[in-house]
Amino acid sequence: MAKTFQPRRPAVPVDVPPGLRPASGVLGIAKPDPAPQQPSADPQGDGTLMVGAGIFVKGEIESCQTLTVEGRVEASLEASALKVRKGGVFKGKASVETATVAGEVEGDLTVRGLLTIEPQGRVSGTIRYAEISIRPGGQIRGDVGLIPALVADEDVA
Repeated sequence: MAKTFQPRRPAVPVDVPPGLRPASGVLGIAKPDPAPQQPSADPQGDGTLMVGAGIFVKGEIESCQTLTVEGRVEASLEASALKVRKGGVFKGKASVETATVAGEVEGDLTVRGLLTIEPQGRVSGTIRYAEISIRPGGQIRGDVGLIPALVADEDVA
């Protein structure tokens, strides 16, 4: 005699008030969901791209206020700020207002404001800047100089 398949009936749904969910590991007890958090008014939260350690990004980065690199980026960049943290690598072309380098930057870098090279930071390639600060242990090499418009202004004065 052949057995016929009998699907199980679904359990009767339990009415759970909105905003409640079962607690982890405890059956039948519910606790309220946390209130949704509003976006903070933190100015760093707007337009910031963070490339974490172990992440590789390649391409063009256009709509970014601040790029923070802990991983590896090969790109062209137009932004307000570039921050390359210890262990981070940026290769490519960047035009920024400020740059802080504790990792490695290689390529064309134009900084219209302050370029800061932290200890263990390395910058190489074609580097143009308005102001520069190299902390002990920081390294810079390549074609290095002031932004051409600033050199012309100094010659006139």
